[in-house]
Amino acid sequence: MKPNLVNDSSAAEVSVISCPQNVRREAVLQLKAARNEWGRDELVVAINLMLEQSDADWSGLLITPDEEGNPIGATWVEVLTSKEANLWLPHSECGYTPELLSAATGWARQQGLSVVKTVLEGNDLQTATLLKENGVPKVASLNYMGVSTQTVLKAPVANELVSFMHVEELAPERLEIVFGQIEENSLDCPELQGMFTAQEALQGFYRQDVHAPAHWYLVRYEGEDAGVLLLAPHPESSNWELMYMGLVPAWRGRGLGIQVVNEAIHRAREAGMEEVILAVDERNTPARQLYEQFGFRSRLTCVVHAWMQKSEKPQETL
Repeated sequence: MKPNLVNDSSAAEVSVISCPQNVRREAVLQLKAARNEWGRDELVVAINLMLEQSDADWSGLLITPDEEGNPIGATWVEVLTSKEANLWLPHSECGYTPELLSAATGWARQQGLSVVKTVLEGNDLQTATLLKENGVPKVASLNYMGVSTQTVLKAPVANELVSFMHVEELAPERLEIVFGQIEENSLDCPELQGMFTAQEALQGFYRQDVHAPAHWYLVRYEGEDAGVLLLAPHPESSNWELMYMGLVPAWRGRGLGIQVVNEAIHRAREAGMEEVILAVDERNTPARQLYEQFGFRSRLTCVVHAWMQKSEKPQETL
């Protein structure tokens, strides 16, 4: 149980605890009520993943209980990997959001997590301010973009200089090396660079893609490892997500990105999908311009907030 916290506005004692199993359903329903349709779908997916685990740890589901133990406020730190978690925020009408946020970041610190993130729609300034005041600042704005798979491709599908090797053909260390190189001087969420090892980053992508690594590829150019393309099918929505693409520094600015995006759209088209979707950091101008060449258009802007804690390196002993 968390220590009692003080609600400054009323000087009343507020208790924040890990949600007991007997009221877990009520807490989850409160979280669902706090989301829009898209957010509810995402939450349902996260909950179903937890329910599939026989040893699921729900201790990150935190509530403020009333006198009878029923939740009057709830938040959830959904652990994704040993270093990363999603933060599902309380309902906007909850009067104990600061206390719940404080308890959530305290719980994350105790668990040794490095990053706990949450995503807001771009116009939710009130929640953004509340998050910043409670140690969860903005780290990036993401443009969610999409394009029809019938868009005109910008390069021949077959190119003797470029090949796409399925990651299952690779030793894991080889893919991790390329991932590590891609992060160098990347324009995507630079605030998070260095927070994860390449292996930890890959674990996060595995968590996001239930089909992984069915459509994951190492990009090869002129016989060298040049980048990565990760595609995640969403057949229920008739689209494929370009979940991640990146090139190592030596191959950036040479037009190879056109070939990679071209391949992603071609594969989605061949699978009978209607769209390719993606999210890109709005500061990553080269990437946005590349996608716009193919007809990708922005559909939604969301803001990523994150609590971050860098792992301390052990001190050397003399």
